[in-house]
Amino acid sequence: MANTPWTDEALRDGRHDTLGRLPYALRAAELIHTTHSFESSAVFGLSGPWGSGKTSLVNMIVGELKSKHSEWAVARFTPWATNDVVGLLSEFHSSLAEALPKKKGRKVRAALAVTASVAAPAANLIPYAGSAAAEGIRLAGDALGKLPSWQVAFSRASAELKDLEKPILVVVDDIDRLHGDELLAILKVVRLLGRFNGVQYLLAYDDETLYRSMIASNAVNPNDGSAERFMEKIVQYPLFVPPLLRHQQILRLDSGLKVISRPTNDDGSSGQRLSGLIDCFTNLLTTPRAIDRYIAQLRHHIPLLPPNEVDDEDVQLLTLIRVSFPSLFNAIPRYRSELVSGHTNEIRTDTKSFEYERFDIEPLLDIVPSDLRRTARDLLESLFPKVAKKERFSNHGSQRRQSVRHEEYFDRYFAMGILDHDVSDSTVESAVSSATDGDGSQLTGLLVGVSDELRSLVISKCLSPHNQPATDVRRLQLAEVLALIAEGLPGDDTGPFGDQDQLLGWISKILAGLTKETPAEKIRAVIWKFNGPALRIRAWRRVEYSVNDAKPSDRPLWYDEVTAMLVDDSIADFLRHLKQGDDAAARSGVGYQANFVLRHRAERLRAGVHQLLESKEVDLSILASRLVSVRTFAGIQPDWQLSPDFEQETFNQLAPPGNDPWYNEPVQQVDVRDLSWANRRKFAAGRVSAPPSDVVE
Repeated sequence: MANTPWTDEALRDGRHDTLGRLPYALRAAELIHTTHSFESSAVFGLSGPWGSGKTSLVNMIVGELKSKHSEWAVARFTPWATNDVVGLLSEFHSSLAEALPKKKGRKVRAALAVTASVAAPAANLIPYAGSAAAEGIRLAGDALGKLPSWQVAFSRASAELKDLEKPILVVVDDIDRLHGDELLAILKVVRLLGRFNGVQYLLAYDDETLYRSMIASNAVNPNDGSAERFMEKIVQYPLFVPPLLRHQQILRLDSGLKVISRPTNDDGSSGQRLSGLIDCFTNLLTTPRAIDRYIAQLRHHIPLLPPNEVDDEDVQLLTLIRVSFPSLFNAIPRYRSELVSGHTNEIRTDTKSFEYERFDIEPLLDIVPSDLRRTARDLLESLFPKVAKKERFSNHGSQRRQSVRHEEYFDRYFAMGILDHDVSDSTVESAVSSATDGDGSQLTGLLVGVSDELRSLVISKCLSPHNQPATDVRRLQLAEVLALIAEGLPGDDTGPFGDQDQLLGWISKILAGLTKETPAEKIRAVIWKFNGPALRIRAWRRVEYSVNDAKPSDRPLWYDEVTAMLVDDSIADFLRHLKQGDDAAARSGVGYQANFVLRHRAERLRAGVHQLLESKEVDLSILASRLVSVRTFAGIQPDWQLSPDFEQETFNQLAPPGNDPWYNEPVQQVDVRDLSWANRRKFAAGRVSAPPSDVVE
């Protein structure tokens, strides 16, 4: 297939025949020639589905006929170019007249004009000297009053044609486009009004479409064979367009797909998935036009997105659905959630375990013709593997991140572009690459000051494996940039999957991938980009998880060194915070900080707290206030309140045993939305118990 835009133009001759049909055209041309007689007329019917190449084959037949037998004249009759029966008859006689020699055919044209006027009296302006732009001689006025009978006029025209001794082929293409009276009129012309001796006919049509039109016009009865018998009276020599053989379909498809293919990040499965669905292509793309039209659609749509922003194979399958089943394609976005997830979001009630109700695609397939539903099902299951039944084998869906089966990429396949709520993978990749070189401006622009939805999407793309740095230098530079960005994001204490937490998780994986010999100070420089011990501890806890997950029995030296640095810093900060009393910064995470230190250096933290209590710099109410947590309920506006769940166990590890009078103070009614340290001290009174004397120190 040439790398030129497709225009659906028929071949003009056999020089560009790629389907091996030229020999068939030559045989058909010889059949038309050898059966010709000036004593009779024959009709050849070339049938084939729309798009099968009928017009191209007609052109090849005509070309071969005139090439091998130059005496033939060919009249092109286009019946669907007229808008009524009278115009159709006029067009037929004009087409036949124009095929005649200019001088020798003058008398024949005059006879044809009379015949046409008798057959269609309303056509009183039919030229008989050729086209309307020829000599301009027309039948009008008194001439119409002297017209002979149709039989006399027909006989005279036949005699003139015979004397001319010019074999004529009348080509009538696409008669299946006609409806009602027009169709019956053209068949009447071919059967009766135009069967001049020496004139052969070549009709081209689609059997099924022609029969439907005849049934709709009540010319024949449905399903009793009368349509076929009717056409047997019209056509003496039935011909057919050779169907595409399977290997021809595949070859034409393959050559077309090669033209539109482009380099992408290959996961090793490229082509295997489509080859497993080859029956879907050959079932649906059965004609040259169908294949070429499909390739033309791909040629237009695939370049709308840069490489590696979508899965090109998914585009090819969705395009196949669009050109074959438009209604099904239009329905896919309405079932986006169900197709992507494979379930209906409703809980099954007939099982003990927690299961969603599986999404059944069968009702969706009802809009597809019954004989093609299996093909449509195969395509949908390849695009959305989660809807496939477990007991049914199907070609696995795309393994690429950019597949339509992934929620964040779905919209691209129907908008064929990157929408406002989306961001290109290449943009994210460029930003991450710059960050690994130490320039975080692009990545900061993508993550700070944008909507939560867009930020979450960017982070998800950032975490793609191919965006991760490969060297320690680049890992550390990226981690520092991410730490600065995470510091500027709003903390989300209502759940574990906030944007800030996802960045902390990314940083932890980057640091866990560092070599064992990495200096601890370099890692400390990353962690200390966070402003305050609480966020540093949150980040380091994620590093702990990642290190233990990756190297549980062989932790790097820098891990213990940085942990010790963080513990020392946290102890000093916690004790300083206690000494500031009610004037300390109203930040969260102080109790979280204490719990972190207790896991590593509990005795040192206890000693520091006990010293402050003994020196009267701090009292028990101040210590307790740091362990009064807050909570909120999910909603549009978080409603933070003091939580009644006091961290008694943590308090027991920090406070000295003994029955201090403070423990006996009455419970006070306070404003639970007042999160100040002074209010927390009041809230703790009467709600805290003295540590038991057997607490291990």
